[in-house]
Amino acid sequence: SSTNYIKANKNDNNHEMKTLRKQWATIPAVPSIEYPPDVQSIHQEHDTLASTLGDFDDLQQTPTHNPQFANTDKNTGNNNESKSTTKAIILMDAFSPYHGQYIAHAARHLYGAAVIHVASDFFARYLFQVEGQMDHLSSRLPDLSDLDFGAHGNNNGSGIANGSDVEAKGEIQIWKSGLPSNIQICGIYCESDSGLEDAERFGVALGLYPRFHDGFDKARRDKFLMNEVVKSVCGLEVVQQQSCENLEEALEFARKLGVVEDEEEIIGRENLDAEKRKVRITTQRKMVVVKPPRGVASDDVHLCSNLASVRMAFDKVHHSPVFGSPTSSKHERVLLQEFASGVEYAVDVVCKDGERKVAALWRYDKRSANGAPFVYFGTELVSAAENEKEVERAVCEYVFKALEALSVRWGISHVEVIADEVDGRIRVRLVEVNCRQHNTDFSPLTNACIGYGALDMVLAAHLGGDEHYNYPPDMERFRLNWDSVPTMPSIRAKGAILHFVSYVEGKISRIRHDVLEEIEGLDSVMDMHIYPQFLEEGNEISKTVDIRSDTGWAHLMNDDEIEFRRDYDRIVELMKDMFVVEE
Repeated sequence: SSTNYIKANKNDNNHEMKTLRKQWATIPAVPSIEYPPDVQSIHQEHDTLASTLGDFDDLQQTPTHNPQFANTDKNTGNNNESKSTTKAIILMDAFSPYHGQYIAHAARHLYGAAVIHVASDFFARYLFQVEGQMDHLSSRLPDLSDLDFGAHGNNNGSGIANGSDVEAKGEIQIWKSGLPSNIQICGIYCESDSGLEDAERFGVALGLYPRFHDGFDKARRDKFLMNEVVKSVCGLEVVQQQSCENLEEALEFARKLGVVEDEEEIIGRENLDAEKRKVRITTQRKMVVVKPPRGVASDDVHLCSNLASVRMAFDKVHHSPVFGSPTSSKHERVLLQEFASGVEYAVDVVCKDGERKVAALWRYDKRSANGAPFVYFGTELVSAAENEKEVERAVCEYVFKALEALSVRWGISHVEVIADEVDGRIRVRLVEVNCRQHNTDFSPLTNACIGYGALDMVLAAHLGGDEHYNYPPDMERFRLNWDSVPTMPSIRAKGAILHFVSYVEGKISRIRHDVLEEIEGLDSVMDMHIYPQFLEEGNEISKTVDIRSDTGWAHLMNDDEIEFRRDYDRIVELMKDMFVVEE
């Protein structure tokens, strides 16, 4: 059962974080508040603003403070003079200029809201231990280890932590006492995968559930629990799966799926020599996916076609570090799932108190390359409007039900599913739910192809629509009206993010600038970027096996579908010749 799984998989080794917190004890964790600019600043900046919301993120004004907080310390926020309410949003791990930093800037300037910056345990530890930084420590997450999440932390879909039995004490009480009385926290936005659990716990400790928060639920991050909850609560179809504590359990489940003993062969990151081992994927060959229950970006995901490959994959995942864990937690179990063939979609959804709207629907172009089975080549925008294909509508409706099963009622989610056709019906099955944004710079494309984007919807959901709030003057044209956003988006042009795949490894001896110039000159290319380390000869380059090892990207947009497809296919061919390495 799900409950037994959680008990068996529990790893509460927080000794390392406790030791670090003792070192940090002289620096208290306090609210790091960035206030909205004053009215005069808004008017001064107004002349520099572009005429569309999509251009707003180009602005880089210097933070200023509202006059009513003139005597307020930025870190502690101690001020009891003003009685007017100021909306605020908590931003956890908001480092990306096109995700969290955009939200911070827009919240302050468009909505007249304050922004409270918090670093998750993982990032507080990383910046301290790896980067040697200390400036962030006052903005770290308060210690929540003394709070009792036990009754709800073992959730299997029957309930969530709602904060009613969580007593604020210790560091969290000190943190809350540092908030001005007129600050109204309207939600939490977490940019990082590693901070998602901290964000849920923090929201519960602050008492934000259910008005602005979804409570705490392990099933939103654990891929085994996630599927079990979606199946049991809403009756949605999911892949066959099993959480395996040892190799014998893994092999038994693989045999149950029809995987047989064969020559040693693994289709995954291990098999980088595709010329020595021919990859054979056929409809007759039964396969199983082996992966960690908590992971990201197809990291350590293996597609196994025989029992020998299952053994290799299991050994690689078992006891590997848990992604984003602030402690030295290891995967005590390995997740095995039936291989689901079909077309993979990603659905970006924003929720406002249970009202769900699709911000963007993407179709993945994943292919086998360099011996890896799931290499990202492209992420293409598709329409989900009323008159579009039935499969896209089915995908979005499935995702809405999955989010309902997981009690996701607030904020942004990036959900991945597989769709195929069985006996004349469309079958949709869950890959995973991620309660954070699509981890790429998607806004330029969605703003151009749809007319709005997920981040602006997040701002509208948490901060907009209050007729009694004093929003900044003359900023209404930049604020997205939640009620005007359709439930399903339609696209007005073809758009895609194309990922540059490297087929070589070694020292770069030559950069094919002629290839890069041809790509940049294609009609559909609106922007492109090669990562700086690959623009210097002598630097190392590796073959692309996952999203983390690509060499750059291109944004494509064209209202002519034939031209769009022609340019897309041309780039896929050209990127094979971008780099030459030493022999």
